Amino acid sequence: MAGPKAPSWKQLFDVVERTIGTRVNEFARSENYAILIGLAARARREAELRTERLSRQVLHLANLPAGSDVNRLLGQIGKLEREVRELRNQLDDAEPSPPVRLAARPARSGVAKASTVSTAATPTKRTGRGARKVASHGVVRQSRSPARQDPA
Repeated sequence: MAGPKAPSWKQLFDVVERTIGTRVNEFARSENYAILIGLAARARREAELRTERLSRQVLHLANLPAGSDVNRLLGQIGKLEREVRELRNQLDDAEPSPPVRLAARPARSGVAKASTVSTAATPTKRTGRGARKVASHGVVRQSRSPARQDPA
């Protein structure tokens, strides 16, 4: 008994593949095919650029932002975030200044008292970026990363 016969669609496919398959493979390996693919890619890119340019002009006529505008703004936001992060790190790395002695003020009862305002957080030792800081106006500023803070 002979093996099972292949379905008719498979036989048809095999016949077509034998007749044109080798020619298609030869063409796909030729220089003409590479040139044709390069020209097609260039034409597709040119069509994309023209479509993008036209849509940008239509959006700007309607006073709406185009994708290029949004991308430019996202780049500017990223740059500002990097600058803020760098400034925050510089503030965190700065040494605390010594206590500032304020001039004597007359108290409400008429008695003058001298007071000291410390610009450094007194109960906290400086251990790096996570140390608490006191700004010149007396407000405690802490690092944004809670994992690095000193338990004080």
